[in-house]
Amino acid sequence: MTDSSQKSVQKSLDEQLSSLPLDIAPPGDLWPRIAARLAPSRRRFRPLLYAAAAALGCACLASALTWSVLRGRSAPQAPQIAMRAPGFDEPRDPNYIAARDSLESAFRQRLALLDPGTRVKIESSLAVIRQAHEDIRKALASDPASPVLEQLWQSTWHDELDLYEHVIQATQSTLTRT
Repeated sequence: MTDSSQKSVQKSLDEQLSSLPLDIAPPGDLWPRIAARLAPSRRRFRPLLYAAAAALGCACLASALTWSVLRGRSAPQAPQIAMRAPGFDEPRDPNYIAARDSLESAFRQRLALLDPGTRVKIESSLAVIRQAHEDIRKALASDPASPVLEQLWQSTWHDELDLYEHVIQATQSTLTRT
C-alpha cells in the first residue's frame, strides 16, 4: 500500500470511530450473571461441612462402640472402685494447655466468620465429640485396661483438634482476601 492510500484508509477509520456513540449500555441480562459470579460461593465451605460430617460420624461410631463394649459383657463383674486410670486424664503439661487454648481461641474466632447454618452444624458436631469423649472416659473408669476404650478415648481428642484445624484452614482464604 502506498502512503497516500494508507492515509485515506486511516482517515476513513478515524472518521468511522468518531461517529460511534461514546457510551454503550450493556444488555440488561448481563449484570445478573456478573453479580452471580462475583457473589461469594457457598462451595468453599463444603470441605468444612464434609469434615464436620466426618467428625460427627467418628464420634457416633465411638459412642456406638463404647455402648456395645459396655453392653456386651455377659457375666456381671464385681463392682470396681470408680477410679480413673492415671493415663486417662486431660494432659496437664502447661505447654500443651497453652497450645490447646490458643488453638481453641483461633477456632472460636474463625467460627464466627462462618454463616450461621454452618456454625450450628459445627458446634453440634463438637458437642457430639465432647459427649463421646466423656462417655468413653467414664467407661475407662470402669475398665481402665481396655485397649479399645483407650484408643477410642484418644481418637476423640484427635477428632476435636482436627475439627478446630479444619475450621481454621477453611476460613484462612476469607482472612487473606480482606
